[in-house]
Amino acid sequence: MPLEAFLYGGISAVFAELVSFPFDTSKVRLQVQGQVTDASLTDVKYRGSIHTLRVLAVEEGLKAPFNGVRFAAFRQATYGTLRFGMFFSGKSWWKSKGGSDKDLHFLVALGTSAGVVSSVITTPIDRMKVLSQSTAQTKKRTIFKTLSSIYRKGGLKWIVSRQIC
Repeated sequence: MPLEAFLYGGISAVFAELVSFPFDTSKVRLQVQGQVTDASLTDVKYRGSIHTLRVLAVEEGLKAPFNGVRFAAFRQATYGTLRFGMFFSGKSWWKSKGGSDKDLHFLVALGTSAGVVSSVITTPIDRMKVLSQSTAQTKKRTIFKTLSSIYRKGGLKWIVSRQIC
């Protein structure tokens, strides 16, 4: 079961991300418009999710709502795989030690731990996804080129910053 949990968790997370991704891009564009810190984002031109998707398709092409989807799929494959795999492996381990798989305290602690560990590991990938979604992409970059570019600009501190409140 644990290997299946890793596999099914990753596959289902990627599928869900692919289906919902255009709306996530719309949300990011709506959130970053009107910023004073970046001259390319000072205009307020989107009025809602559907309007944002329509403007993206007209101005940047039909692929624009999917800018950053490779980062999102990679993040979800990693995050979903880790989260579900750790949860079900931990649950199997707990049962093998004589614990009940209905022990609410253990399940909450296990689910929280699996979520936190998965989030910490995948946050840098999520930051790359949001950067790709927030502006028009003239050049597609690989995950590793993007990560190395971010590292050169801000170092490891920028990549992992804001992971701890």
